[in-house]
Amino acid sequence: MVTLLFGRFFCGFLCPLGTLIDICDPFFTKFERPALRPLKSGKYLLLVFLAGAAIIGAAFSQFFDPLVIFERSLILIFYPVASFFIALATPLKEFGYTENVIALGSFILILGLGYFTPRFWCRNLCPLGGLLAVVAKFSLFKFQYREHCDQCGFCARVCPTAAIKDEPRMIDSAECVGCLRCATECPHGRIGYRININPTAFDIKRRQVVAALAAGVIVAPLARSFSYIRLNNGRLIRPPGSLPEASFTNTCLRCGLCLKVCPTNGLQPCLAEAGLVGLWTPRLAARIGGCEKNCNACGRICPTSAIRKLPLVEKSFAKIGTAVIDRSRCIAWEQDKTCLICDEACQYNAIDSHPEIIQGVNLMRPFVDERICIGCGICESRCPVEGQSAIRVFSIGEERKKTGFYATEEKIRWRKGENKPVDLPNGFITE
Repeated sequence: MVTLLFGRFFCGFLCPLGTLIDICDPFFTKFERPALRPLKSGKYLLLVFLAGAAIIGAAFSQFFDPLVIFERSLILIFYPVASFFIALATPLKEFGYTENVIALGSFILILGLGYFTPRFWCRNLCPLGGLLAVVAKFSLFKFQYREHCDQCGFCARVCPTAAIKDEPRMIDSAECVGCLRCATECPHGRIGYRININPTAFDIKRRQVVAALAAGVIVAPLARSFSYIRLNNGRLIRPPGSLPEASFTNTCLRCGLCLKVCPTNGLQPCLAEAGLVGLWTPRLAARIGGCEKNCNACGRICPTSAIRKLPLVEKSFAKIGTAVIDRSRCIAWEQDKTCLICDEACQYNAIDSHPEIIQGVNLMRPFVDERICIGCGICESRCPVEGQSAIRVFSIGEERKKTGFYATEEKIRWRKGENKPVDLPNGFITE
């Protein structure tokens, strides 16, 4: 509604990424900018491309939304820096993320585009800016010339978005972000803000629109096919309450809020673990930190319910994987020493230690009951083995539902120990 009245008011006064770009652009004025062909239609074509992909069920807008980019950059880049200094002065934990270098590189790239032209991202690439620009063409209030212009060209030189055209002399409401520079700095006072119900013309060709739409329709299934090429080896663990994978990758904004609120720092952004469409989505890196039983912060803060807002009791039954003991690395199994850390750390009593007599010595060996284990990963984070943990969580038996309950009578019985089977190998004692 505000855009219908005042044009691209959001871009000029509210967009945090645009504000940061405005702050950084003056640093490039000392350099001689290269001559670059205007790419104003780029933001419209990217918008049409995203719409084409969305038509067949693939959402890519999260990668280009300026609000998401700004928020994700703050969390992945600046939040770890702030937590480092806070941890120096307080007992609070220092946080870090595995893909922050990539996030920093993409953020610097967006800001660095100002080397070519001021507000390069906003003028040429931002799909949200493209959407607002389409609406702004029909806005009620527009900047226009009050009377005959002296053609001094000063307004065109100070306009940060190149919204002023020479022939015919006009101000394109779709490109204007309402910064007021042309009106306040015009030496002759010829520019004013008036009611004008006449929409400005579109300067995009129909052939380009069709090509962008077709590209979106074609690329979307290709990106989906690439999602099957995953570098996770069964280790892609989603937060408890996550929607099924296809719905999850379409719904998740990649905003990073769930990463920020995870108290163990266990939630980390995906790079290639979930394929191309899963970039920046959250995964549980249990070696860094497990999922605490009494925490459902990720579901409560998720703005799109890609992670469902489960009550704590219900969340404790949401199985996200199963812990598997690597006996070749386990201290208790390989070295014949006493180590019960995973058993003691398990929040759900899914790990039991049973005695075995080896050369006359009574040793305790850990076993995982996969029917009780929900894959929280606390055992993996606490394992004292250096490097790769001797007990690791895999996505075996994960449950992901759009609706419905995770707690069942069968799960409750198992957790209480009723009808809980005890399968012990030969040679074990049960005293």
